[in-house]
Amino acid sequence: MSEYSVELKGLNKVYSNILKEDTIALKDINLQIRPGEFISIIGPSGCGKSTLLRIIGNLDKPTSGTIEYRDGADQQMGFVFQDSVLLPWKNVRQNAEFPLVIQKKQTKENEEKLDELLELAGLSEFKTALPRELSGGMKQRVSIVRALSYDAPLLLMDEPFGALDALTRDHLNEELLKIWQKTKKTVIFVTHSIEEATFLSDRVLVMSARPGRVKEMVEIDLPRPRGEATRNDPKFTEYNKYLRGIIG
Repeated sequence: MSEYSVELKGLNKVYSNILKEDTIALKDINLQIRPGEFISIIGPSGCGKSTLLRIIGNLDKPTSGTIEYRDGADQQMGFVFQDSVLLPWKNVRQNAEFPLVIQKKQTKENEEKLDELLELAGLSEFKTALPRELSGGMKQRVSIVRALSYDAPLLLMDEPFGALDALTRDHLNEELLKIWQKTKKTVIFVTHSIEEATFLSDRVLVMSARPGRVKEMVEIDLPRPRGEATRNDPKFTEYNKYLRGIIG
């Protein structure tokens, strides 16, 4: 078993069309992610960020290379996408509880953990509200709680706050960090926002333009917990400039 939560070795992804023309989406990806780490993935549009996340999440298969997991992460993962994908006829708690219902894991302990997550996400007062009664930011909070409800060790997030306004996005970044610090999950987070990646992450993976390669892995040495003071820290600005320079 790998000592890492996720380890990728020599991973490649090639798409072929009807004319037998190949498009190389990912090339020679080598990546090690430690348990409990928060990793963000950034890079130019079309560089394969979401493809890489889908492969890690077993939603797509690599053309070649290997992926190793630990702690059963390949069998249990939480997913949060840009669209919250809530069931419109179920209320907040029912949506958050849905994975427990499907997996028949509605134990007293799991129900108590779910209520703790709803409290942590600031949703306790809205348990009976339907999705149509929620703001975009609140819907995403529900989707995050739902992804964590069955205690999966790995959380994969693909542009979860991309459609939100800047102020709501900043607020949810802080809420996400509170939840992550409480749950100690391994998080892989795809974003187009350099500032978001810097604010959230232990390390930021910068990918090259297609074919997507690992251009650089940048350690983010900013103290935790992070908040508004982090965004005003000169080191925060320096990291953003450095990451922007790598992307070019």
